[in-house]
Amino acid sequence: MTTPTTPGLDTGRFLGLLRDELGLGYSESDLDTAFDDLPGWDSVLLLKLLGAAEQLTGRAAPMIDVLEAADLRAVHAALNGVPAA
Repeated sequence: MTTPTTPGLDTGRFLGLLRDELGLGYSESDLDTAFDDLPGWDSVLLLKLLGAAEQLTGRAAPMIDVLEAADLRAVHAALNGVPAA
């Protein structure tokens, strides 16, 4: 599955946010792992990620779409304005 990109929040930048802002060295394949199975993940990190993404993009995160996401790929898609499938 390819995630649509916007300037500043392509997959590489998203992974960079996870690494640089949260200290998590996830790879692209980890984006499809359910939150419950993702090593080191908790809901506080989601809030930190959203704050960092909002600073980077200058846009408010779509909270309902993000909260309904089952994995980081869905969060990334929501941050890029792609509705949940």
